[in-house]
Amino acid sequence: MKKILLFILINFITLSFAQESAFIISNKQVVWQHIYESNKNIDEVKQSLLSRGKLKITNIENGLIYGDISDFMMDYKGAGNTLMGTPIYLSSSKFFGNFKIEFKEGKYRVSVTNIRLKGETFSLYSSRAALSSDSNDNLETLILKNDRESFKGSFDGKSSRIINYSLTQLFDISKYTKTDDNC
Repeated sequence: MKKILLFILINFITLSFAQESAFIISNKQVVWQHIYESNKNIDEVKQSLLSRGKLKITNIENGLIYGDISDFMMDYKGAGNTLMGTPIYLSSSKFFGNFKIEFKEGKYRVSVTNIRLKGETFSLYSSRAALSSDSNDNLETLILKNDRESFKGSFDGKSSRIINYSLTQLFDISKYTKTDDNC
């Protein structure tokens, strides 16, 4: 009986702390993916995304939209964090990257790759601290282990929630409906 209770307790704890991550590692690079449900066509999605000012469409072919993200600040407040509780590279850096949007009936999938940041970064290595300002860095150096095959333990918490929330909001076209007056 004790073994059964222990087994159930361990499974409950494991499942309660498990997170469904929008981040994957592909070819030693971080890729963020999210699927949205929408009945809008490719042109409506394109117009909605262009209205953000942070996205640039570079190519549209075979039902795919390709583009760039520029000067994007992570929304740590919207993700439920404070400035003091947010890693400095997320609160003071501008983010850049490339995106691809794939369409299927009633939904679209956004994949963001080549995520880079420009701004202040701060890292702790054992007892030494390194601070550089106006640095250009890619996200992989901050959140992946040295072998680039797995995420650092610190990324599973606030950092991943803030980036996921911010990118999810950036590409969510349901929040930006265009009226005839705003054409």
